[in-house]
Amino acid sequence: MRNSIKKAILTVVAVAAMTGMAWAGQPKTIQFWHAMTDTNEAVLREIVDKFNQQDEYKVELVYQGHYRDLFAKLEGAAKANNLPGLAMIYNNRLVSYVLNDFVEPMDDMMADPELGFTKEQWEDIPQFLREVSVWDGKHYAMPFNKASYLLFYNKKMLEEKGITPPTTWDEMAAAAAALTAEDGKVYGLALNSSVAIDGSIWVEQAGGHLYDEESDTLTFNQEPGVKAYEFLTSMITKGHAQIAREEKNITGPFGRGEAAMGISSMSHLPNIIETCAANDVEFGTIVLPKGERNASLFSGTNVAIFNTCPLEDRQAAFQFLKFFLSPEMQWEWGTRSGYLPLSWEILKSDRYADFARENNPAKLAILPAFEWGYNDPKIVNGYAIHDNMSKALDAILLEGKGIKEALDEAAERAWKEILEARKAF
Repeated sequence: MRNSIKKAILTVVAVAAMTGMAWAGQPKTIQFWHAMTDTNEAVLREIVDKFNQQDEYKVELVYQGHYRDLFAKLEGAAKANNLPGLAMIYNNRLVSYVLNDFVEPMDDMMADPELGFTKEQWEDIPQFLREVSVWDGKHYAMPFNKASYLLFYNKKMLEEKGITPPTTWDEMAAAAAALTAEDGKVYGLALNSSVAIDGSIWVEQAGGHLYDEESDTLTFNQEPGVKAYEFLTSMITKGHAQIAREEKNITGPFGRGEAAMGISSMSHLPNIIETCAANDVEFGTIVLPKGERNASLFSGTNVAIFNTCPLEDRQAAFQFLKFFLSPEMQWEWGTRSGYLPLSWEILKSDRYADFARENNPAKLAILPAFEWGYNDPKIVNGYAIHDNMSKALDAILLEGKGIKEALDEAAERAWKEILEARKAF
C-alpha cells in the first residue's frame, strides 16, 4: 500500500512538471471547500495530507459549515467571481454553475495522455457514478461521498416469527403486517420523514423515473409513480408502517425495538449502531426489496472544479480528484469514513469483504446495489421535484386526497418552480 501511495504521488509530481504545473518558491495552494465533519473530515484530511507530500502544490481543506452554509458561501463566491478550486456540491445545484459557465469540464484533462485516467483507471469507477455529472456529453464533476439505502431488520423479531428478510415488495408488505403487534407496541416498518423526498427509490423500483431528460418532462405522476404511492400508502394506512415524523429518521424507533424493520440511508448507520447497542438490539441489513425491478439511489455530493482559477490550478485540482479516486485512497475512504468506496478493485476484493464482514456488515450488504445503482435527475431546481412529492404524500395521508390527483398536482407545482428557476438563465 505504501509503495502504491508513493507511486501515485510521484505520478502527480511528474505530471506537474510535464504540464507546467511547477512554481518557484512556496507550493501553489488550491482550496477545497467541504462540509465533512468528525471522522469523515479526519479521513479526508489524511488523504489530503498524503496528496500534499509532493511539494509542487497543496490542497487546503476549508470547512464551510453544513451543506446549506457551504452552498450559500459558494453562491456568494460566484457573485464575487472568487470561487475555490474545488467544492462539494449536489447536482441540482451544480447545474446552475454549469449554465453560468463557472465550472470546468474535465474531459480534456481526462483524455490527456499524461494528466488523465487510463482506460483501466476510469472503468474502475462504477459506470453510473462516472456519469453522475454529465451534461451534453461533458463531465463537470466527479463522485465524492456516496451512500445508498438499506433495509434494516431486527434479527430476534424476525426469527421469532419465522420470517426471512424480505427481498420483494410483496414479501416486505407481508412481513410488515406479520411483525406488527396487536397491542401496538411494535410495528412492522419504520420510514424516515424524508421517505417521499427520497421517493425516487419507490418510483424507480416500480419501473418509472422522476424526470425524462430527453423530452424534458416530469414523469413521477405516471403509472409507475401511482403504483409506488399505492404500495407505500397501503402499508402506512394499515398501520404496518409508520413515518418517523418527530424523530425525522428511523434511528430511534428501530434502535429502541419499536419497529421490526426500517429503511434508511447508510449515512445514519453510526447512530443506528449506537442506538441498537444501547438497547441490546441485534440487527441485520439487506439491499432494498425489489418492486418491478431493482433500483438503489446513491445519494451524496460530487466535487466540481471551478474555472475562475488559473488553468494550472484546475489541472492540479484534477490531479487531486484522480488521486482521491485511486483504489489506494478509496480503500481509506471506504473503510474508515461513513461512505462507500467508489472503486471496483476495492469493492470486489476479498480484503474489503473480510473487513466489512468483521467491522461493518452493512458495507458488504450494499454491494449488489452497485449493479443497479442510479443518480437523481440533473435538472435546475431539482429539489422542487422531491419537495412536491413529499407534499403529495402528506396530501394523501393527512387530507385523504386521491393518489393520482395528488401526484398530478405535485408535478404541476414542481414544473412551475423549475420553469421559474430557469428564467435566471
